[in-house]
Amino acid sequence: MKKTSALCLTLLAACGAARAADGQAPYTLSGHVDLVSRYDLRGVTTTYGNGAPLGNALADAPESDKPVLQWGADFAHDSGFYAGYWGSQINYSYKQLGRSYRDATITDFQTDKSIENDFYAGYGGSLGGLGYTAGLTYYHYINGVASNAPETKLGLSWGPLALSAQTLLRDTVWGNKGDTYWSALYTRELPWSLKFTASLGFYSYEKEGRYLGTTDTRDGSACAAGEAFVVNDCYAGNAPVSSGFRHLILGVSQPIASTPLTWGAQAIVGGKNRFGISQKDRFVLSLAYGF
Repeated sequence: MKKTSALCLTLLAACGAARAADGQAPYTLSGHVDLVSRYDLRGVTTTYGNGAPLGNALADAPESDKPVLQWGADFAHDSGFYAGYWGSQINYSYKQLGRSYRDATITDFQTDKSIENDFYAGYGGSLGGLGYTAGLTYYHYINGVASNAPETKLGLSWGPLALSAQTLLRDTVWGNKGDTYWSALYTRELPWSLKFTASLGFYSYEKEGRYLGTTDTRDGSACAAGEAFVVNDCYAGNAPVSSGFRHLILGVSQPIASTPLTWGAQAIVGGKNRFGISQKDRFVLSLAYGF
């Protein structure tokens, strides 16, 4: 899921007057195409479920355990309005996953693999040295069933630090209505054009939703004590939790000479998922082409 930095958007708005004075356009447009070694969604590197990991073959985390392409475009106006799009390949099918909640006989999750599309817009500004942003993201999956949903975003920034809260507004197969992702992002420029980022993530969960919880979606019956409904059945394992630490992600990036290419590396320190299952630490490499 694309997470737009409130800090960057605030800086764009603050620089608007200077650009206008210089006769430049009152907006910026940019785009990128990236190759990443794997796609881990908000620190979930091992499993979304309440027990043993099932892997991409059975529509479990990560979103992709092999290299995939990601891409996007951003528009920012001096008034503070911004909009953008972010997309990514996924190494399983949200269509098959969604269907499996009604038909437990479905076991093929590699047919019709999905593509994630995040459309977002909002407004950012500043009061003194305090930046703020408010926006909405809509997640749409090509080859998806019960997976599309809007999510609100509220953010504050101060210098290199940006804080945000993003709340899901609809039950999906990957989250419950009311789930809130809390994040803190620290950015620092280093010598040799290196950029360092540190991202801390925490989740507040709604324990019961249409697709995730302790009720069998197919017939409305309650799972047995100690079980949770995940993917297409009630499974023994950890029960849903109300909150938890999701990740610490440490990253560095650097432009490659005078080319439009930038390399990046991230170390993901895994937290726990919505069932309290610990996630493994991972290392991710990326190569981005910006335009």
